[in-house]
Amino acid sequence: MEKKLLWKFIGWFAGIVVVSVLILGIVRIPAVLEQEKTKETVEFIQAQKITLADVEGVNLPPAPDPELADATIEGIDENKNGIRDDVELEIFKRYPNDPAIRAAMLQYAVALQMYLTEVFNSDTLIAVAQQEERASACLADQLSRDNIQTYFQDLQQKKGGIKKLLLNTEARRTRANKNTYLVRSFNSIEAPNCDIDPKSLYN
Repeated sequence: MEKKLLWKFIGWFAGIVVVSVLILGIVRIPAVLEQEKTKETVEFIQAQKITLADVEGVNLPPAPDPELADATIEGIDENKNGIRDDVELEIFKRYPNDPAIRAAMLQYAVALQMYLTEVFNSDTLIAVAQQEERASACLADQLSRDNIQTYFQDLQQKKGGIKKLLLNTEARRTRANKNTYLVRSFNSIEAPNCDIDPKSLYN
């Protein structure tokens, strides 16, 4: 009788353990899925680079319908280079004769666009912030520092101009503001500031 009770107790205890493990596994599924999604998204963010063809305008998109372009947060990217078409065309309009500045501005636009489309937690925000930091440094490297005051004004004006283009609707501004609560400190990444070596653009 005692042996039966012992085996009954062991079976009951084993059943509890199995059920607990299953419940724990089910509870952890969302966390594991988010980890995988985060890893994939961070890798995607880090892989985004402008190309020489982008800088040279080899595959410039047609001008989008303004209403359709602003109908969604992500907008229209017909040529699939990570830059909203209306923003890309405006950059070419503003900098037709300076490929180094144009390249830096396109790179900066890619980074800012990802704040709106790729950020959903702190890790993805950091990945985008690191790309923005690179693009900002790339742009800064292309500007004259003969007059420091003029240099800083020029840098802020150019960066502010792109931000204004990208955050041109209430929905886009709301999305950008919503992501600010994810901000935390981060380290710079070891990589060249510019996707395209500026010197190569003048050969």
